[in-house]
Amino acid sequence: MKDEDFSNIVRSLDLEMLERMEERDRTELELEKSLEKLTMERNDKKGKAGRKEEARGISRRYYEIANGLVEDAKYAEAIDLYSKAIQIMRKYTRRIDGDSYFNRAITFAMLGYPEMAMKDLHVVENLKPKKADVYFVKGQIYESTGKRKIALRMYRKSLEIDPNFWRAKNSIENMTDE
Repeated sequence: MKDEDFSNIVRSLDLEMLERMEERDRTELELEKSLEKLTMERNDKKGKAGRKEEARGISRRYYEIANGLVEDAKYAEAIDLYSKAIQIMRKYTRRIDGDSYFNRAITFAMLGYPEMAMKDLHVVENLKPKKADVYFVKGQIYESTGKRKIALRMYRKSLEIDPNFWRAKNSIENMTDE
């Protein structure tokens, strides 16, 4: 491959990322306006249920933008937006946004903040229904911090919830093979 070909590929990748960033920025600005409007519309025709539904939609869009940021390896920015999604759900719906907590936990773990990740996973762990993924990620964190016995327990707990969860099975096999 020639250097020219390579630089064209790099430029096109940069352009794609730039376009995604611009789109995220536009969407974020729209969401900020929607949130501001939602805050000001206390006594409108929508009523409480309508505002809650709108807040859920705004929260979900922040969650989706954060997921895109993770894909682009912009982890700190993603954490900010997961936090915003969590805050909106708490404020306007008095509900816990398990998806945002879970993905923020994974992002904290990726950045090397296992304690913060565990706090978020603890929140998700207390939601119903129980999710095998939560215990699997806890197992990964324990394994990465050298707490192998606890990691094995978490992987097994993951399999109790979902006996077909192959990633947990593989992790157990890999740990017991060593």
